[in-house]
Amino acid sequence: MKYYLKPFSFLYNQVVGVKNSLYSRGVISVYKAPVPVVSIGNLTVGGTGKTPITDYCLKALVAEGKKVAVISRSYRADVESPSQVDVGHPFAARYYGDEPVLLAQANPQVAVFVGPSKWQTAKYAVSKDQFDLLIVDDGFQHRKLHRDLNIVILDATENIENYAVLPEGRARESWAGVDRADVLVLSKCNLAPDADLKVLESRLPKDKEVLYLGYQINHLKNVATKAVIAREELQGKSLFLVSAIARPDVFEKMMRNIGEVSKKSLHYRDHHQYTAADVARIEDEFRKSKADYLITTEKDAVKLRQLFSDSSLLWSASLEVAEQGKKGRLHELISQILR
Repeated sequence: MKYYLKPFSFLYNQVVGVKNSLYSRGVISVYKAPVPVVSIGNLTVGGTGKTPITDYCLKALVAEGKKVAVISRSYRADVESPSQVDVGHPFAARYYGDEPVLLAQANPQVAVFVGPSKWQTAKYAVSKDQFDLLIVDDGFQHRKLHRDLNIVILDATENIENYAVLPEGRARESWAGVDRADVLVLSKCNLAPDADLKVLESRLPKDKEVLYLGYQINHLKNVATKAVIAREELQGKSLFLVSAIARPDVFEKMMRNIGEVSKKSLHYRDHHQYTAADVARIEDEFRKSKADYLITTEKDAVKLRQLFSDSSLLWSASLEVAEQGKKGRLHELISQILR
């Protein structure tokens, strides 16, 4: 099937190449914010782990006393103009988007802004307050907004064939795009076979700094009560999973390292807006499975919690990011542009 998609991928790549060339030659104007801008992005269409890495960077910056704003696109959300996320909105995830709301909830000291256009949203953000830094979530291909540091994430668990350009593969642009990166971050390294990791490393430009991050779920948190269960307590337990993310296979793999994943687990399209009917099905399938725990991702939990009649039934898997190798290097690179 992919063979027949090659002509379409060729055409798509040509269009993207022309656009990138126009930006690189200065033909298309770029908005430069009055404060430093860091882009955290990737080559593929989703599932690389941008949001956990963004959260990881935010916590380090806030701990250092920096005033930070996040710029995100209102993807599959109701908001139609640049706005600051209000986590108190009755249907915040549907209105602003699941990932922006997740970041805002996890980092109350950070202002999270969303809108249809990232550069316009950045312009709106700096008009509302003074910040030390803007972090653009999924900003690599949004070249209309100038950035001072380009962090590009490559998923170590991604099949190398998927780096072919859409629609043949999952890449938004060709592999040559990594040349624009200032630093490359290989995510989920602890989940990738050594052979696959070496194949990916062999394709990386020699002049780029490469950082390695591992992902792990260490505990569950009850969506209603906030009670916590350590991963060790889940050994031998049956786990029913529900998610609407780009790489549910990776979520399943991490959970299989903890307990027994039910074969009746449910997966929806990335960024799916859950309905009452979805929740009725989830509850029904969970009960039929006789699993011990109903578990979702943190991103899905911000959408599901208001739809469950009894949200204490639902647990979210808390994802933790750890740098492999030199600790604190990612934060160090971001701090350098603030000096």
